[in-house]
Amino acid sequence: MGAEVLITGVSGGLGKALAGLYLERGCTVYGLSRREPAELMKDERFLFSSVDLRDFAATEESLKKHIETKNINLVVLNAGILGDFGDMTTTRLEVMKEVMDVNLWVNKVILDYLFQNGVAVQQVVAISSGASVSGARGWNGYGISKAALNMMVKLYAAERSETHFCALAPGIIDSAMQEHLCGLDASNDYPVLKKLQEARNTKYMPQPAEAAHIVANCIDRLPDVVKSGAYTDVREFQQ
Repeated sequence: MGAEVLITGVSGGLGKALAGLYLERGCTVYGLSRREPAELMKDERFLFSSVDLRDFAATEESLKKHIETKNINLVVLNAGILGDFGDMTTTRLEVMKEVMDVNLWVNKVILDYLFQNGVAVQQVVAISSGASVSGARGWNGYGISKAALNMMVKLYAAERSETHFCALAPGIIDSAMQEHLCGLDASNDYPVLKKLQEARNTKYMPQPAEAAHIVANCIDRLPDVVKSGAYTDVREFQQ
């Protein structure tokens, strides 16, 4: 019997590609997202639940109905939103709160539900970002949410020694988020935009399917090479 994997944000990008890859590996994949990934629905081992992760009560209810197993080999907390890219002083607080809800707090809802309901979880990987440590101008709410995610992972690791935790930056991936960012006007105020635009359509910004292989291979190695609760970047494994 294959491993059991829970992935959030499976409607597109890295989450969808990872779900497809783990299905190819023979795993049972529990998927959470608002939109249904039609191609994956054909696989009977893909157990999907449509839920708006901004709604914490609905997310918990979805887990109640959806998760029947008492052993999950891997949880990938992948769902995330960018919010507004720009300066802190011009970014609306309500937008930043929404980013925090999706990128941080719903992950607490998910983990608490699993642990409080006796689900044994072997490994948790929270998809972080280089923006969580760079402090580069423009990332504002996104960078703050991912930095907080790194700390939350570390705190859970201190409490639950039976589970290996890691906050993993997956590198830049050609996704809807990058499409949006690369479409913004370049500005000397935001050097990161120029770097992203230069990386697009090169090996430095892979498509989700290619990135999923890189990330999954990294996830396989994490428990052996990274202390539980640590932040790391997949690019550290490619050097």
